[in-house]
Amino acid sequence: MSKTIIPSKELKNFKDLSENNQKNINQLGLIEFQIQKLSQEKLLISDTIIKIENNFQSEVDKLKEKYGDGNLDLSTGEFTEVKNTEETITK
Repeated sequence: MSKTIIPSKELKNFKDLSENNQKNINQLGLIEFQIQKLSQEKLLISDTIIKIENNFQSEVDKLKEKYGDGNLDLSTGEFTEVKNTEETITK
């Protein structure tokens, strides 16, 4: 079995390619980690949105029970009652 020493210029090319490849692999791993972390954050935010929407609906139901059907102006706090269209037609 014969051994040949590769010239340093050729060896440097292989080393450079190997280092660049390793950097890219490491960067890809970091990106994948960030994607997983963002996916977890997305799920957390989605869960929070669902909870807020449920709380909002619960508050709407409380208002309906107390004041009836209507519209609430969030900037003024003014509640405007809306008549049920069936009641209007039958009266």
